[in-house]
Amino acid sequence: MEEQKWYKKVSKKYENSTIRNPTTIKLLTEQIKLASDAYISKQINEKTFREIIHHFAKYHGRKLFSIDGSLNPTIINRIGKKRLELLNIMLDGFQTSLF
Repeated sequence: MEEQKWYKKVSKKYENSTIRNPTTIKLLTEQIKLASDAYISKQINEKTFREIIHHFAKYHGRKLFSIDGSLNPTIINRIGKKRLELLNIMLDGFQTSLF
Protein backbone atom coordinates (compact mmCIF):
# COMPACT_ATOMS: atom_id res chain seq x y z
CA MET A 1 0.00 0.00 0.00
CA GLU A 2 2.78 2.41 0.91
CA GLU A 3 4.68 1.47 -2.24
CA GLN A 4 1.77 2.55 -4.48
CA LYS A 5 1.58 5.93 -2.74
CA TRP A 6 5.31 6.40 -3.27
CA TYR A 7 4.99 5.57 -6.98
CA LYS A 8 2.17 8.07 -7.48
CA LYS A 9 4.11 10.74 -5.63
CA VAL A 10 7.24 10.27 -7.75
CA SER A 11 5.24 10.14 -10.98
CA LYS A 12 3.39 13.30 -10.03
CA LYS A 13 6.68 15.00 -9.16
CA TYR A 14 8.05 14.18 -12.61
CA GLU A 15 4.97 15.51 -14.42
CA ASN A 16 5.18 18.81 -12.56
CA SER A 17 8.87 19.29 -13.32
CA THR A 18 8.69 18.76 -17.09
CA ILE A 19 9.20 21.76 -19.34
CA ARG A 20 7.54 21.02 -22.67
CA ASN A 21 9.00 24.08 -24.40
CA PRO A 22 12.64 24.56 -23.38
CA THR A 23 14.23 27.80 -24.56
CA THR A 24 17.85 26.64 -24.92
CA ILE A 25 19.71 23.55 -26.06
CA LYS A 26 21.07 23.05 -22.54
CA LEU A 27 17.56 23.16 -21.07
CA LEU A 28 16.35 20.73 -23.74
CA THR A 29 19.22 18.41 -22.82
CA GLU A 30 18.25 18.55 -19.14
CA GLN A 31 14.64 17.70 -19.99
CA ILE A 32 15.74 14.74 -22.13
CA LYS A 33 17.94 13.51 -19.28
CA LEU A 34 15.09 13.91 -16.79
CA ALA A 35 12.64 12.04 -19.03
CA SER A 36 15.18 9.28 -19.77
CA ASP A 37 15.95 8.77 -16.10
CA ALA A 38 12.23 8.66 -15.27
CA TYR A 39 11.70 6.04 -17.99
CA ILE A 40 14.68 3.94 -16.87
CA SER A 41 13.48 4.02 -13.25
CA LYS A 42 9.94 3.08 -14.44
CA GLN A 43 8.34 6.30 -13.23
CA ILE A 44 6.82 6.84 -16.69
CA ASN A 45 5.84 4.26 -19.29
CA GLU A 46 7.23 3.90 -22.79
CA LYS A 47 4.27 5.58 -24.49
CA THR A 48 4.64 8.72 -22.38
CA PHE A 49 8.39 8.81 -22.92
CA ARG A 50 7.98 8.41 -26.68
CA GLU A 51 5.38 11.22 -26.73
CA ILE A 52 7.78 13.55 -24.90
CA ILE A 53 10.66 12.78 -27.27
CA HIS A 54 8.46 13.16 -30.35
CA HIS A 55 7.14 16.47 -29.00
CA PHE A 56 10.71 17.74 -28.67
CA ALA A 57 11.58 16.46 -32.15
CA LYS A 58 8.50 18.00 -33.76
CA TYR A 59 8.42 21.40 -32.08
CA HIS A 60 12.09 21.89 -31.15
CA GLY A 61 13.80 20.20 -34.08
CA ARG A 62 16.26 23.05 -34.63
CA LYS A 63 17.61 22.54 -31.13
CA LEU A 64 17.53 18.74 -31.21
CA PHE A 65 18.95 18.14 -34.69
CA SER A 66 21.94 19.60 -36.52
CA ILE A 67 21.91 20.85 -40.12
CA ASP A 68 22.69 17.44 -41.64
CA GLY A 69 19.77 15.77 -39.81
CA SER A 70 21.75 13.98 -37.11
CA LEU A 71 21.44 14.80 -33.43
CA ASN A 72 22.96 18.05 -32.22
CA PRO A 73 26.55 17.46 -30.97
CA THR A 74 25.83 19.42 -27.78
CA ILE A 75 23.02 17.04 -26.92
CA ILE A 76 25.15 14.00 -27.76
CA ASN A 77 27.94 15.18 -25.46
CA ARG A 78 25.67 16.09 -22.56
CA ILE A 79 23.25 13.14 -22.31
CA GLY A 80 25.73 10.24 -22.35
CA LYS A 81 25.92 6.94 -24.21
CA LYS A 82 23.07 5.04 -22.58
CA ARG A 83 20.58 7.88 -22.86
CA LEU A 84 21.72 8.52 -26.44
CA GLU A 85 20.99 4.90 -27.34
CA LEU A 86 17.56 5.20 -25.74
CA LEU A 87 16.90 8.49 -27.57
CA ASN A 88 17.84 6.90 -30.91
CA ILE A 89 15.45 4.01 -30.24
CA MET A 90 12.60 6.42 -29.48
CA LEU A 91 13.34 8.51 -32.59
CA ASP A 92 13.45 5.45 -34.86
CA GLY A 93 10.93 6.01 -37.66
CA PHE A 94 10.43 9.70 -36.86
CA GLN A 95 10.52 11.93 -39.92
CA THR A 96 10.91 15.68 -39.64
CA SER A 97 8.73 17.91 -41.78
CA LEU A 98 10.27 19.99 -44.55
CA PHE A 99 8.52 23.20 -43.52
